[in-house]
Order: sequence, then structure tokens, then C-alpha cells
Amino acid sequence: MENRFIGNAIEKLHKIADELKYLFLERNHVIDNSIKALITGHTVLLIGPPGTAKSALTHALCDRIENAKYFSWLLNRTSDPAEILGPFSIKEMENDKFLRVTKNKLPESEIAFLDEIFKCNEPTLNILLPLINEKLFFNDGTPSDVPLITLFAASNEFPDDESLDALYDRMMFRMEVKYINDQENKLQMLKGFLNSQDSNQIETKISMEDLALLRDELNQVLVPDAILLDYISLMNKLLQNGILISDRRQNECLKILRATALMDHRYEVIATDFEALQDVLWNEPEDKSIVNELLEEHMVSPLLKEYNRLKSRYHNLFSSSQNMNDTRLLIEVKSSIEYILSKTTRLILEHEDTDKDAIAKLNILEKELEHYLHNLTQTIGDDEEDLLYGIG
Repeated sequence: MENRFIGNAIEKLHKIADELKYLFLERNHVIDNSIKALITGHTVLLIGPPGTAKSALTHALCDRIENAKYFSWLLNRTSDPAEILGPFSIKEMENDKFLRVTKNKLPESEIAFLDEIFKCNEPTLNILLPLINEKLFFNDGTPSDVPLITLFAASNEFPDDESLDALYDRMMFRMEVKYINDQENKLQMLKGFLNSQDSNQIETKISMEDLALLRDELNQVLVPDAILLDYISLMNKLLQNGILISDRRQNECLKILRATALMDHRYEVIATDFEALQDVLWNEPEDKSIVNELLEEHMVSPLLKEYNRLKSRYHNLFSSSQNMNDTRLLIEVKSSIEYILSKTTRLILEHEDTDKDAIAKLNILEKELEHYLHNLTQTIGDDEEDLLYGIG
């Protein structure tokens, strides 16, 4: 059962998403995924040419988070690790200790943005990997936990060096960002720019405490066994198509499914939530079409599959009985229809608060079955009773 505080936090995020979608056109998937990253603690990677509002969008989202320790930096090939981690303490160096002063740097941030992340050099990379994945920072060889929740990263191009593969794998949400394409959207973008200085729009804010509540609430979202079996099947099909998803990534995807359900005010993952993985499961751009095709196959819920089976069986019985004159056979059809109706009614009662689309279809099927059963009963009439008692 969703409590008032959770519901309010979710509604704040929906309002933030709506505001950002009005400002940043053709970026719906980026905005939705970035918000889920704040709930799940995952990383976000935006890949696209300069001038596609990668950093502007990220900053606009982060500006709406109250009380967050935020760090932002532009990396290049010659970046000194001190730029993002802090300089070594001269005082500690006198004692042969290499301790960094991390104040206002990445190790103390809760939300971070690193631009041109694939331009980082090897020394910086070696420190970033455990910091991003294990949330650990090694200071003078001693590991310490960092408060980092979500790292947003941007790049103008895909990584071209194998040494960056591990970093690329740690980027959970991967999204290509392109220039505005639609003519009407371009017009709205230009008008928005012209009117931006006159805008006094009130921005919705969300606190770090609200986000922490939502992260804790993820554990309350059920992932049914039927969904897990479908998920395993999806992973196997991806592998058969040459798309390898690491075990770590497969586990982390479950958080995204839970976050998707929670953002829809649900406490159970359903098959349509698989759509949220379309920017998570591809490794190369050419994988996207295969991923989307396989996700489409698995977005039919178990309840909807059951509905399709019941409806198909009903239609077969209906068609076969249209020209049937044998009362005994009609009585068998009636018995089968009664079974389908009872199962349909039971499914509606058991799942009325979960899969709304499937329930709507089952409600229609229930009415069709009741109507047909009524007509069938009238057609058979007294013949059924006569046969039951051995008369005629």
C-alpha cells in the first residue's frame, strides 16, 4: 500500500519530468530514464554531437534537487585526477601519507556530471571505476564509502579504446541524443529561447530525503516469478543474437523494472515494464533494433497471455457450435463455456489491482461469455434436463 509521502514524491518527479519535457523537446526518454536513475542510483550516459543540450538538460534536472551536493567537471586527455578528486594534502605528505583533500570534489558529491567522460586518462580512470560501481574511493590506499547516488556523463562520441570498456559497461542508461528533427518542435524550441528571459516559471523541486524514500521503497515492489522467467528468456534470446549482458547488469536491470512500476504507483512489476530496458540492453547502436524487437515480444503480460488463450478457446467453441444441431454436443460446448467464464471471473478478482489493460479486456470477455451462455442455455432448453435424467 502506497503511503502519502511516497505518493507525493512520485508526483513531484512526474511534475519535474513534465516541466523538463516542455523545455527540452524530443528528449522524453532521456528525461524519464534520468529520473529513474535518481531512484535506482544508476549512471546515465548521453552520447551526441555538441549543442544537443546534454549538459543543459542534466543541469536543469539537478537544479531541481534540493540539498544535494553536486559536482560538475569537463574532462580532457590531460586532466589531473586532482581536478575531480582534490589535491594531496601537503601537511599529510610531510608524514609520507598521500591523502587528498576532497572538499567540494567528486568523492563528497551525491550527484555528479562528468562531461567528455571518455577523454579521461588512465590515472583518472583507475579511480573512477570503483567510485562509480562500488561507491568506493581509495585515499592513500584506504577504501572509504562515497555518498554518490547518480553519475551523469556525456560524450560527443562512443569510446574507441578497449581500456574504456569497463567504464562503458558501468554506464547503465545509454542514450544517443540528436539534434531536434521535427519542424514544429524546432519552432517551439526557437520561441522558447526567445521568451526564456521573460519566463518566471516556478520549478518543481524534490529533496534528497524524498529520493531516499523512493530508493528504500523499491524493495517493496514485487517481481513475480512469471516475470522473472520471462526476463531469463529475454536474456537468453539476447545472447543468441550476440548481445551479451553481464550478470551485474542483469541484476541491476531489476531495479529499473521496480522503479518503472513504482513511478506508475504500482507495487508489482508487469510485462509492459520491460519497455524501460530499451536504453539499457544495447551495447552497440546496431543492437537497438534487435533489443526493441525482443522487448516487444516480452511485453505481453502473463495475464494478457492467459486472456488471449481464453478468448481463442471461446472463439473456437463459438465458431464450431454455430451449425451444431446435436444437443449432446451443445451441452458439452455449454460446459466448456461455463469453465472459461468461471476462470475469467476468477482472474478478474485476483488481479483487478495489477494489470489494468488485461483486466479491461477480461471484463469485455466476461460479458461476451455471459451473453453467449445465456443464448446457448435458451437454445438447449429442456433438452439438457431430459438428457440429464435419461429421458428421450
